[in-house]
Amino acid sequence: MPNGSNLTEMYQTIARKVKDGNCVLFLGPGAILVKDENQNWKPLTDLCGKFLAQKYKLELGSDETFELTYICSLLRTRGLSSDNMLQDDVSNFYKKYLDGSQFHPLLAQLTDLKFKIIINTTPDNIITYFLDEIATLYDTDCYNYYKPASNFSFSFDKTPKVLVYNLFGYYEKSESLVLTYKNQLAYIKKIVGEQQNERLPDALTNAFKDFRYHLFLGFDFEDWNLRLLLDTLYKNVRENIQPYAYPIKGERETGPDTRVFFQGEFSMQFPPVDLETFVNELIKQYKNLDQPNLTSNSEPARANALLLYNEGTDQDGADLLAKHLRSINLQVFTMKDAVGKGDLVQWALGMISQCQVILPLLSVDFFDENANPIAAILTDLIARHNPRQQLLVMPILLKAVNLSPNLENLDMLRPIDRVPLLGAGQELKYLPEIIDGLKRYVDKLPRK
Repeated sequence: MPNGSNLTEMYQTIARKVKDGNCVLFLGPGAILVKDENQNWKPLTDLCGKFLAQKYKLELGSDETFELTYICSLLRTRGLSSDNMLQDDVSNFYKKYLDGSQFHPLLAQLTDLKFKIIINTTPDNIITYFLDEIATLYDTDCYNYYKPASNFSFSFDKTPKVLVYNLFGYYEKSESLVLTYKNQLAYIKKIVGEQQNERLPDALTNAFKDFRYHLFLGFDFEDWNLRLLLDTLYKNVRENIQPYAYPIKGERETGPDTRVFFQGEFSMQFPPVDLETFVNELIKQYKNLDQPNLTSNSEPARANALLLYNEGTDQDGADLLAKHLRSINLQVFTMKDAVGKGDLVQWALGMISQCQVILPLLSVDFFDENANPIAAILTDLIARHNPRQQLLVMPILLKAVNLSPNLENLDMLRPIDRVPLLGAGQELKYLPEIIDGLKRYVDKLPRK
């Protein structure tokens, strides 16, 4: 189980992935919290379940709950209601209840973050209300249980919009709602079936490979359907993902056998914090990412990093990389720090003796020695590369430029497939690769 320092590091990593738009947010029933008549925070689905139980005069035992799927399944099994009636009842409940409800502040906090994909598993679409409050552009879609279609056209590469996808349907399309255990099982069979128009959109499931970090907020992993659902969603990508689970406070804990299953099958992590604590700490670390020249926690910087580049033309790329580097426990120096320090080359050579990570940012303008005297010492810098002696020299191909064979074939040149970091729209792919590799290196350095 992670200790305090490991938890902080985990928050920082997730915050960076969220900031970069590389994180999928899954909202479970426990994430959509509203105040009930006793001023307690309760899952909205539980209030809907209680409404159904009261409508059909269903008396529950002391060990039973108002969990929506359970109540719907019980009513269906006892012949007190039909699938169509339940769908209409749930739809009408949400139409009446959403107006005037007081939602937990964590929903607004989550929408202030940068999630490109939000998967909602409850009948509501309330997360879009909070996106509207901050004028965030989004598209919304849902899986329609009785009328599945293959007209999903969202492009993750071409649009900056957020996608909100309602996995089990949406209350304004009552026929789309998946409410009972029986329907959940049939639904899971449908979305992996041979019928193209009944499957989940390939564009959505394929996107999970590119959005590696997945947050599951407000789920009860003791629910049997989650094993089948995740097996379905992650059928072809389970080696590519890193999911984390956060329950609401006071709910039953995930048992050790269930944890072992999800850890073994999906690498699911169960940090020992509740949903509200996680969101508050994530917001804190998220905001810290933009603080200049500050490490992300109270521990002294593990290493110094120096960015070398043509300050006149490539400052934008340096600022972008420096911002990402601060998610690692690094003290970052840029060419701005050379102002007023005399000869630029002598300053750089002096800084190199104090730094463990040197990152030349290569572009056409980098090699203009008149505008960038640092270019003259690039060969010497590369010759000094000795990571086992705490000097890592990693040139970054910042913008398109024809490189000499010696540079082109350099093992430490990044991105590793030689696509420029800027100009090809690939920042979200290559920046995490570079940062993750540097983080692993820095974590193994002796403490300063």
